Amino acid sequence: MPTEETTAIKQILEREYPKSHVRSVRFLDKGYTSKQWVADTEDGRLLVKAPQRDRNPAHLRRLVASARTAAEGGIPVVRYRNLVPHEPALGGPVLIQEYQEGDAASDVWESLSERERSVLLADLGEVTGRLHSIAGPHFGDVLGGNQTASLRESIEAEVEALLPGADAGQTGPADALRSAFARAVAELDESASVPALTHGDLWLPNILVRDGRITCVLDLEHAAYADRFRDFGKLDEHIFAGFPEGRAVFLQSYAATFPLPADWARRAELAHALHALNMHVYFRRWTPQFAPEYAQQLRDWLARNG
Repeated sequence: MPTEETTAIKQILEREYPKSHVRSVRFLDKGYTSKQWVADTEDGRLLVKAPQRDRNPAHLRRLVASARTAAEGGIPVVRYRNLVPHEPALGGPVLIQEYQEGDAASDVWESLSERERSVLLADLGEVTGRLHSIAGPHFGDVLGGNQTASLRESIEAEVEALLPGADAGQTGPADALRSAFARAVAELDESASVPALTHGDLWLPNILVRDGRITCVLDLEHAAYADRFRDFGKLDEHIFAGFPEGRAVFLQSYAATFPLPADWARRAELAHALHALNMHVYFRRWTPQFAPEYAQQLRDWLARNG
């Protein structure tokens, strides 16, 4: 039996695409921050997403713009069809995109052999290198918001925006963190501090695969022009912490596509600290039991860099 929501999705599609017959709509039980439905239409299968946490249409416009920029750089991404800024029946925006066949890498990872994982990570290194080779006109939002002219200004602004949401009793004093981040940036080779298109949420659930090879990079809603090693925070935590032997495979493929600067390891360590601060603040809001883990990572980093 169709639910009220699936009926609403069907009506939205019929309104937006009156010449394309909608054969069926089914709920897709996937995704962390949105509800999703798959629709079979005369023009092919569509995926319809209704965000549940961040319902600001600007957030989705950033996603669409980021995917378009990535596609222009040769990155395999989703093609978006339409953005409805506010749909009364669902109480928020709705995004309509082409449905991509395949499996999330996270769903097949455990079943892969070491060799198959290495093949997948070589693909990921090459795709990530191509993504990061897309240069940005500034540091900040792909749509032009929160612009800064330098990496120092960008990180300073980000840290200042995050610190009010952090628990200083867990992370360490705010002034100590400010100083440590400032010193870490000052130690970098300024000539290599150029804005690059970063994914912002790069891990196995956002990589689509078929037959063990990457076919699509998903969900660029957190993409930004930043130091390219920002993506290493999530990669190292969620992939290479559990499969450390794969990091060398990834790096070799990445460097062959986009050579590493001499200070890349320091940049990756800075990325880990910024990732920890972001995740600490994020989880304090949504699932507080995970926040102390990232606070501990920050304290460890501060002990090394304070």
